[in-house]
Amino acid sequence: MTPQRAYPRYALEVDAEVRAPDRTLPARTSNVSRGGLCFLAAEPLPLGAAVELTLALVFDADTHSEPLALRARIMWCTRLPDGKHQIGAAFVQTTGEQRAYVNLFIEFLARGKNV
Repeated sequence: MTPQRAYPRYALEVDAEVRAPDRTLPARTSNVSRGGLCFLAAEPLPLGAAVELTLALVFDADTHSEPLALRARIMWCTRLPDGKHQIGAAFVQTTGEQRAYVNLFIEFLARGKNV
């Protein structure tokens, strides 16, 4: 039996930056939830690593947010056939303002389809 997720995931492809203690990587998100997100990166990141994710949330073609920085912990990392890495990160130590902003964005995405 597969464990049920705490939050639904929503498809989301935006550019992101991942700052780890030893490097900064460009990334591309593939989905997001209230608890974290999944992204693609050229290099792997170790499980448990503390990172800061920076992304701009896109509401439509003409409306996007200022960059939002969120602390996260790497939960899993899988190498894909094309050599990229699919990485799951859980948000940690979010402020009330960050949670409110992520929740607002999730509500916007909830009008679409979850994955």
